[in-house]
Amino acid sequence: MLLSGFCLGVIAVMFMIIARDFRHLVIAKVVLALLVAVSAFLLRDIVPLGWYWLMGDLMTCIPALFWLVCQLGFTRRPRLFSVWSILALYTCITPALSRPFGAPLESAGLLHWLAWELPRAAEYLVILNGLWIVVAHWQDDLIESRRHLRILVLCTMGLTALWSTLAMNTGYLPEISLNGVVAVAALVSGYVFLKGRDGIFSGIHTTPREVGAADTLSTADLQPTDLKTIRPPTPPAPGPSPLERLNQCMNDGYYRTAKLTLKMLARELDLPEYRTRALINEAFDYRNFNDYINHLRINEASSRLLAEPGTPIQNIALDAGYRTLSSFNRAFREIRGCTPSDYRQHIQTSQPTSEETDTANSVLRSKPV
Repeated sequence: MLLSGFCLGVIAVMFMIIARDFRHLVIAKVVLALLVAVSAFLLRDIVPLGWYWLMGDLMTCIPALFWLVCQLGFTRRPRLFSVWSILALYTCITPALSRPFGAPLESAGLLHWLAWELPRAAEYLVILNGLWIVVAHWQDDLIESRRHLRILVLCTMGLTALWSTLAMNTGYLPEISLNGVVAVAALVSGYVFLKGRDGIFSGIHTTPREVGAADTLSTADLQPTDLKTIRPPTPPAPGPSPLERLNQCMNDGYYRTAKLTLKMLARELDLPEYRTRALINEAFDYRNFNDYINHLRINEASSRLLAEPGTPIQNIALDAGYRTLSSFNRAFREIRGCTPSDYRQHIQTSQPTSEETDTANSVLRSKPV
C-alpha cells in the first residue's frame, strides 16, 4: 500500500504538469493515457471487485500505449498504420471484448488461446519493438536534451512495462519486487519530467545560466600583486568557423557519401559529435540528421531533373548518394510530395517561371518551401 501510494503521488504530479504545459501535443495526450493505465495497474488490488474489469481493460493498454509513445517521440515520421499498430490494438482490444464472456481461466480451446494467450505473447513483442524504436532512432536525433531525457524516460517505462507484464502474465515474480520496480520507475520518470520536461516533448534547449553578481570579479577585489599576473586572453588562431567548415564540406558534395552518418561527418569536420549535432540544429533548424542530408540530396536531384531532362533518374539518384532507386523515390516523395518521374513530367509539360527556376538552382543547403 505504501509503495502504491508513493507511485500514485508521483504519477499525479506528472499528470498535472503534462496536462498544464503540453496538453495541445498529441504525444502528451498519449503519455497522459499511459499514466492513467499505470494508475489502474497500481489500483488493481485496491478497487472493489465490481470495478476490476475496468482496471483490467486499462492495464492491457499499457504495452500498446508505450509503443505509441515510442512512435510519436522517436521516429522521424510515425508509422501509425502498420503490422505493429494492428498487433498493438490486438493486445488491448481482444481481451477487453472477451472479458464479458468469462475470465481467462474459465475457458479453454481455440477461442481462449486467441482471446487471452496470444495477446499476452504479443504484448512482449509490442514492448520490445517500442524499445527497438528508441534505440534505432536515437543517434539521428540532433537535439541533445531530447536524446538524453527521452531515452531515459522511455527506457525506464519500457523496462518497467516489460517487467510488469511478465509478472502479471506468469505470476513468477513476487509482489514486493513488482511494486518496488514500479516505484523506482515512477521516481526516476518523475524526476526527469520535472527537470527537463521541455526537452522531452518539444526539444527546447534549457536556457543558459545567466551570470550573476556572485560570478563577477572586479579589479577592486584583487590585490596589486594579483594584477601583475593577469594576462590578456590569447586571441584564437585565425581560421574558418565550424559553420563555415560545414558549409564548405557540403558545397564540396560530402553529403553524396554513401551510408553517411553523423559520426563520419563529425570526423570530417574534426568536431565532437555533440557539437556537430548542435551546429546543424541551431544553424539550419533540423531535428534529425537524415532529414538534413536528404534535403541536400533531393535539392540537388531536383535541380538536375530540371536541368538534365535526358539523364536517367537512377543515375541522378546514385550520384546524389542513394544506394537504391527505391530509397531515393521514398525520400523524394517525402520532401517534394510526388515521385521524381511526376516531378520531371510536370517540369517538361509546363513552362517554369523565372521564380521556379531560381528556386531550383538555389543554394543546396536551403530547405524547400
